[in-house]
Amino acid sequence: MTLLFAAARTKLVKIPQHVAIIPDGNRRWARQRGLPGWAGHLKGYEVARRVLNALWELGVRAVTFYALSYENCLRRPAEELEKLHKLLGIAVSDLLEDKRVIDGKVRVLFVGDFELLPKDLAKKLEHINNATRSNGPFTLAVGVCYSGRREIVSALLKLLEEVCKSEKNIRKLNEEILRSYMPLGTLPEPDLIIRTGGERRLSNFILYHAAYSELYFTETLWPDFTVEELLRALEWFSSRERRFGA
Repeated sequence: MTLLFAAARTKLVKIPQHVAIIPDGNRRWARQRGLPGWAGHLKGYEVARRVLNALWELGVRAVTFYALSYENCLRRPAEELEKLHKLLGIAVSDLLEDKRVIDGKVRVLFVGDFELLPKDLAKKLEHINNATRSNGPFTLAVGVCYSGRREIVSALLKLLEEVCKSEKNIRKLNEEILRSYMPLGTLPEPDLIIRTGGERRLSNFILYHAAYSELYFTETLWPDFTVEELLRALEWFSSRERRFGA
């Protein structure tokens, strides 16, 4: 562990189990520099890798990134989506070559509506999901064409279908049972959600799972987000008194 992280850990009374991130501001970062939007996404990917490594080094077991929303996949220009699909393919290749993944220490879980993706990319995401299903103790989850509302509706449909087949007593169903039908239901609920780029909303991200998450917002655009600012966010979380609805 580096001296930076060693010093940081002394200030962190609580280490979150699960950190979720909305990495907003890639396109604005590129426009401010007279660059195409693609350059912002590429820089954002580099930052995501650094942040992910830092969180794992600090002992955070689960990290979830909001890479592409369902709305993004429907409304972004075709040329931009094509480049984002290419970047996702690169990310999968990088992960499959990562020693931690190869050694079985990291589970990778892409979630979302893969039907909106090119078939070859959807197959790559499904492949890495299946290939790392039994890995642990760390998990990287990535939302691609993801919608929090659609995740809830999909889980309800699966649950109701099973209830009809098995004749289970629907009155005995509860929150935990419903959550078990969600792709992210195998992870601990996120303790901390970080959103960059100055916006202060969840934008349809992990709605069911975020009920008691601490929300950290920063004006910093994602490509400018540093490990030092990450540590400030974790220190802020560590100072919070979590009430869980009380």
